[in-house]
Amino acid sequence: MTNCIDTIDRPYGSGPVERAGSTIGRVIDQLVAVSAEGAMAAVLKLLDLQRKARERSHLAALPDDILKDVGLSRADIEAELNRPLWLR
Repeated sequence: MTNCIDTIDRPYGSGPVERAGSTIGRVIDQLVAVSAEGAMAAVLKLLDLQRKARERSHLAALPDDILKDVGLSRADIEAELNRPLWLR
């Protein structure tokens, strides 16, 4: 059994409860960091999908003579427009 003096002399944060608390704190910090990274990745993916949709819209608006100049046909454009955005 410890007395009051032992409790007072013990440095703060060195007991098992304090050590467990700091471990939980580190785990929470890591989870928050992973969540933030996941959120950032999701936002970047959505921005990429938005860019692809805009590019496809612009491509569809091009006249046939310009498509011919770049080596594409209207059928090529239609095939691209029918593919899901998330497929490369």
